[in-house]
Amino acid sequence: MFCTLSAPYDGDQSFWVGWVQSLIDGGLGNFRGNYPPLYVFWLWVVAQIHAIFGIVVAKTFLLKFLCLWPVYFAHLFLVDFSCRIVDRYNLPSWQQNLVIAFVALNPAILLGGPMWGQVDLVPVALALSSLYCIYFRRTTMLAAPLYVLSLLAKFQMILFLPVFGGLFIKNWRRSWKGLPFAVVAVVLVFLPFFLGDNLGGMLRRAYIDTTSQYPFATYNAANLWMLTVGNVSPDANPFFGLSKDGLFFWLCPSYVGKALFVLFSIFTLIASVRCKSLRRVFELATWNAAAFFVLLPGMHERYILYAIPVAVIWFVLDWRKSLVWVMLLTAVASCNVSILCDGFHGGNAWTWLSAFAVLTMVGGMFYLFLPKVFAKVCSLAALVKIPRFVPYCFLGVCLLVDGAYHINSLAPVKIKQVDGEIILSGLKFDSFRQNYKVPMMNKSVENAPLKVGGRQYKYGIGTHAPSSIVYILPNDADSLYISAGVDDEVFDNGEIVFRIYGDERILWQSSPVRGNAKSPVSAAVSLEGVKILRLETDPHGPDSYDHADWLSPIVKLKK
Repeated sequence: MFCTLSAPYDGDQSFWVGWVQSLIDGGLGNFRGNYPPLYVFWLWVVAQIHAIFGIVVAKTFLLKFLCLWPVYFAHLFLVDFSCRIVDRYNLPSWQQNLVIAFVALNPAILLGGPMWGQVDLVPVALALSSLYCIYFRRTTMLAAPLYVLSLLAKFQMILFLPVFGGLFIKNWRRSWKGLPFAVVAVVLVFLPFFLGDNLGGMLRRAYIDTTSQYPFATYNAANLWMLTVGNVSPDANPFFGLSKDGLFFWLCPSYVGKALFVLFSIFTLIASVRCKSLRRVFELATWNAAAFFVLLPGMHERYILYAIPVAVIWFVLDWRKSLVWVMLLTAVASCNVSILCDGFHGGNAWTWLSAFAVLTMVGGMFYLFLPKVFAKVCSLAALVKIPRFVPYCFLGVCLLVDGAYHINSLAPVKIKQVDGEIILSGLKFDSFRQNYKVPMMNKSVENAPLKVGGRQYKYGIGTHAPSSIVYILPNDADSLYISAGVDDEVFDNGEIVFRIYGDERILWQSSPVRGNAKSPVSAAVSLEGVKILRLETDPHGPDSYDHADWLSPIVKLKK
């Protein structure tokens, strides 16, 4: 949750904004995104939260935070799953804690999920659950529906099919019993789209169109094809400059890469049929996921992340054999993500990081100055038996509390308009002067929701200092009520002086207003006898980042 405070990858956040807005506008029947259906149900929940509380769908922390709720639970499940496995082995406590810490704090998982804002951990958690369930007699029937759900969450989970298929064949006498449940899962997931007359379009966009969306040997993925032919090189171009019209048209990344992955998958399929331990299951799954990224063309930089959750389970099961390999894969995955998206920046994280540093120091002082008391507290804490479901409940409570706080802070400030009042941003201005862009009605100058002091505002005017906006007032204008501030999109940058003129006579002037102010400044001025209203902003110093917002502007009319 702390890592979520980092700045997300802007391009992908644009997709979340568009998809959530489409679900608000037309529900599942109007969804035109190219994402598989299972996760779209959660996006629908996110859309309803925005709609119920009147929050504008934008690239805000709240949107990223809500979209990642399934990721938090998936990561907690991964830790819980690892703890259950570790409990079966007679390892020293320090080894148990180190293994679990590596799962909980794995940098690749944190970079790809809460920092970047991606949800790949969710389908992988379903896929690795299916691999675990199909291995044991008592849970075999759950394996097929779990694996089908992973495909309905992300089609790339097809990469685990050789391992899952091998185990399915190995245990066919009991594994087929899960197929009816898999069919039920498919029907339940597809039904809302079918009722919305969008099933065919959703399947085409999510599972067919995406296969040709990036016809490149590699798309920012540091794999075999980045090494040999370079980034965003067409995957149909033959090697060595050969003509694609000749005999060697097949000698290109598209065909060679797919052939290499098929050969590797045949090996893992056979090895899975002959598999005799759970350790071997997750070892094979790890390497097949790595081969999916390294050998296939058209890969994205983050697809190596699919190998990490299964790799850490392999690490938990057999840490001595897997240690070097899992560390190397984690490094490869972390670097792949970091090269494109190093999102750990921005002022939002510093408060919590500071609190974390202070609490760590307090704990360290407790440990240093009162070692016996510290040891006693730790021993008492170890005696407390916490039911398995408690961490999930605790996480749920934390998310609800944090979500309620952010929903409340982002719920836009609305105007209770009554008879005899006019919202100024609803009127057409007579003229304007602005060096950068143009005034925006009910949006910031960058066409984002108006936001000052952490609060959104439904009505207002977004501009950039220096600026001047002129309105011709109605004859019965009596007074103006308005607030002003520097938009939060510039963080703590910008410093602006706001002025209000009536018929060239100054009616009000603010002190310099800085970015990241806790609240906007407010003004109430008389418009008695005023015909021309001018809203003016001037930089106080350099004009960089001077994104000025006039907020909740109400003109009260005479009775």
